[in-house]
Amino acid sequence: MENKPFESLRDLATSLATYLPTLLAGLLVLVIGLVVAWVTTRLFVRVLIFMRLDRVMARLRWTSALDSGDARHSLFELLGTVLGVFVFLIFLANALVIWRLTVLSELFTKFLLLIPELITVVLILIVGWSLASLVSRAVQRVLYREQFAQARLVATLVRWAVLVTTFASALVELKIAVTIVTGAFLIAFGSLAVCLVLAVGLGSKRGIELMWEDHFSRSREADDDAGAHSPARKVE
Repeated sequence: MENKPFESLRDLATSLATYLPTLLAGLLVLVIGLVVAWVTTRLFVRVLIFMRLDRVMARLRWTSALDSGDARHSLFELLGTVLGVFVFLIFLANALVIWRLTVLSELFTKFLLLIPELITVVLILIVGWSLASLVSRAVQRVLYREQFAQARLVATLVRWAVLVTTFASALVELKIAVTIVTGAFLIAFGSLAVCLVLAVGLGSKRGIELMWEDHFSRSREADDDAGAHSPARKVE
């Protein structure tokens, strides 16, 4: 009876001594992960600066929002830090496997697999927002050139249509309410097509004909004016 506590302590010490190499191996993996993450962050920031990503942001008209306080380098640092954290998390997952923490390792692996999807969703939202602004301005410019009365309204509707499509794509990428989103889009596009067919067939046929006749007449007048001012016509 008196030897049992000592035997328990001896077994505990033996277990700790046996587990110590595993613990040190996991800690070594974490240290290597920290070094690799730091190097990856520095290299990624240098690559972004070398590639002159600010020119791309200037084309997207983001430069004015990022000029103050040298916010561009802060953005580069943020992107590099995100990449470094992701690299370190990969090493942390390997350390959990080495430490034989099976349940925690599986949960962490699922979390790591979710990170690329989150990054993809962020990219979809950024690209969709930029594309919505570009398409809206292009549509408004074309409709103003055609002297369309409701050019701004149509451009706003186009912008919101692109944004709604972007948000729906983000939800599908996250696998959130995929059936509902897909069904809603099918119903929306089907309803729009039916409304367009009914409008053209029932009440707007003559209006559309007049619109196309006006467009063709203006195009014909523009061609006649161009022909009247051409050098060949002046020579004659």
